[in-house]
Amino acid sequence: MVTKEELYISISPDFYRVNKSNILMNQADLLETLKRFHHLTVLARQKHDLKKRLQKLLASTISDIDSIQNKMPEPKLPRIIQKSREPSVKIKESFSGRDDIEDELRLIHEKLRELNS
Repeated sequence: MVTKEELYISISPDFYRVNKSNILMNQADLLETLKRFHHLTVLARQKHDLKKRLQKLLASTISDIDSIQNKMPEPKLPRIIQKSREPSVKIKESFSGRDDIEDELRLIHEKLRELNS
């Protein structure tokens, strides 16, 4: 009787070549994927380091701006000028694009009602 280590089967050479080729292509694809994954981890680490560096630069810039603003004298304006500097125009809260879309939708609904009646 044959043991597990000595078990042999017979397959055709064409079938063997095709399957061996598929196995080798899959191994190559896995290695390419592994290489890309390693590259992505390196890029993620670099991105994290750059974010930390940017955060430090922004913090130092903000502190520099604050120190400069603290050193600047406060302007003393007459009351007449202060009143004229206040915005007298109210800003519309809704977007005009949204209103245009709603108007167009209303027109389309009206046309549909006319067609259906």
